[in-house]
Amino acid sequence: MILKEDCIFCKIANKKIPADIIDETDNFVVIKDINPVAPMHLLIISKIHYDSVLDTGGEDGINCGKELFGILGTLAEKFNVADKGFRTVINTKEDGGQTVNHLHIHFMAGRWFGWPPG
Repeated sequence: MILKEDCIFCKIANKKIPADIIDETDNFVVIKDINPVAPMHLLIISKIHYDSVLDTGGEDGINCGKELFGILGTLAEKFNVADKGFRTVINTKEDGGQTVNHLHIHFMAGRWFGWPPG
């Protein structure tokens, strides 16, 4: 596992910092978001440190599509949101709203998000 010493999500994935872990696979850990913006707001965190989704390609990148989509389905079933729906978000870089430079996917459910915002 590639970890970054000063990364909070690496510490959570390596269980050096406690978190409310909901699920775990070979490449991901799912936790409750500590600053939720929806009634259900989970984070799917890569166990391997990538600054963003842009860094996951190449020879050293993970091929995690099947695993990630499986996690989404499992979470939707587990929390009974498969019928009503849910939202996934991957913020990328500063202008994309990314506040922690570690690949993570937001899984949100429990309210209509509407568009446009505001």
